[in-house]
Amino acid sequence: MKFHVAGFLLLGAACTVNDPVATLHSPDAGDLPDAWASHCADSGPPLLLGDPASGPLVCSGRLAETLFRRAACSCEGLSLSSPFSTDAFRSSVGPYTPGGAGGDVGVNGALSANNRVQVGGTLQVGDAAGLLLAGPLSVGGDLDSSGPLSGPAVTATVTGNARVRGDVSLAALTVGGVLTVPAEFTPGPAQAAELRREPVASVIPCDCDAASRFDPGVLIAHHSRDHDNAAIGLDPATLEDVTGERVLELPCGRFLLTRVAGPGRVTLRIRGRTALFIPGGVNLLESLTVDVPPPGELDLFLSGGFVVSGQLTLGSATHPSRVRVYVAGTEPLDVSASGLLAGNLYAPQARLNLSGNAEVFGALFVRGLEASGAVQVHHDADVLSAGAACPAP
Repeated sequence: MKFHVAGFLLLGAACTVNDPVATLHSPDAGDLPDAWASHCADSGPPLLLGDPASGPLVCSGRLAETLFRRAACSCEGLSLSSPFSTDAFRSSVGPYTPGGAGGDVGVNGALSANNRVQVGGTLQVGDAAGLLLAGPLSVGGDLDSSGPLSGPAVTATVTGNARVRGDVSLAALTVGGVLTVPAEFTPGPAQAAELRREPVASVIPCDCDAASRFDPGVLIAHHSRDHDNAAIGLDPATLEDVTGERVLELPCGRFLLTRVAGPGRVTLRIRGRTALFIPGGVNLLESLTVDVPPPGELDLFLSGGFVVSGQLTLGSATHPSRVRVYVAGTEPLDVSASGLLAGNLYAPQARLNLSGNAEVFGALFVRGLEASGAVQVHHDADVLSAGAACPAP
């Protein structure tokens, strides 16, 4: 069915363009009303992505709740020189308050830390090297380590159960539940509700290998051809060479920008359920602001790198579950931590480089993390129900 659209808003340094345009065919939205306003009411229908000729379509909400189950996932090891902490909240209940239960962390490699590590939920470490600590460790849920727990002068506290596949070499370990250490290893000076001497299986917490990870590049390639730009008169190259300030407002739908780059400032305003595909990446010398007020939701798919030399404002700390960023490729992601990071980042093949102290509202799923300062991650558990509006599989 066809329906009319109101267009998009593009603001330049000295002009405003507001183009009413023709009609949009939407193959995944079912029996749509004729008016774009009605179609986008309550943020629009769930976004179904992909090529129906290649297999089942992907519902963006269900994809988000599958990939962002933890506050942080690292496909490689995690080496921390400054404090690192996670907790959780639900933005639908109210604004973030510190110390909420949850905020799980998974590390497929080893974990080494020269400072305090505080995990509000479970902590799973997959490498046989285990955990090497030079600062205190606090885990609000369970601890699973595929290797030893080392730190001769360090104390550690685990609220739940702890399973350690190696020696416990700490100054002190307190476990609120059951501590399990195989018979061939020593549990050290541990205090636990119960000590079990039995085998401990290794863990691989994050789905990072080629066979199990999600590949954003497949959707980027398809929707570089199949998108809704014509319906709103959007030129894919409109933000390729930004000077001054540009503001692009998008309604619900699936849209393509070939690249976002230049010496200027860009603001993206999202007003509905929107998927945006940027195959040429982002490279801005000044600032990038991504504004997604309710009922808007943004699924941003990009390749070709992500560099914002100035301030980055991604989403809102009051509703971080509404912003999801999926990155294809191995190019590093360089972000100044002085801005606002309020969204969920999936980049299993790319390293995230944070300069300065970083406070993240949402989730990180990355190949690895480099941070020059302290890192806090506040997991918005609302992302775990992002697929509630999706059709039954």
